[in-house]
Amino acid sequence: MKEEKIKSLKQEIKSHLLPLILNGGMAIAQILLLIGFSNSWETLMIFGSALMVFGFGLTAAVHALEISDIKQSLKSFTDGE
Repeated sequence: MKEEKIKSLKQEIKSHLLPLILNGGMAIAQILLLIGFSNSWETLMIFGSALMVFGFGLTAAVHALEISDIKQSLKSFTDGE
């Protein structure tokens, strides 16, 4: 039972890792686009890109917090051994 729970928690960490990496990468890419092309963009495009950075960054932060919570749960679960 304990091994199954540990395996389940590790699998859950893996399921949050890819979205964290992808959303973080997209947020960084949007920031670079904002920095590189902000002089030639319209205000609406800059605002839209800034909103995308906020959305991707927030999603990445949520996945990072989920991973942190799962790791803390895994640590407290394995401390009893």
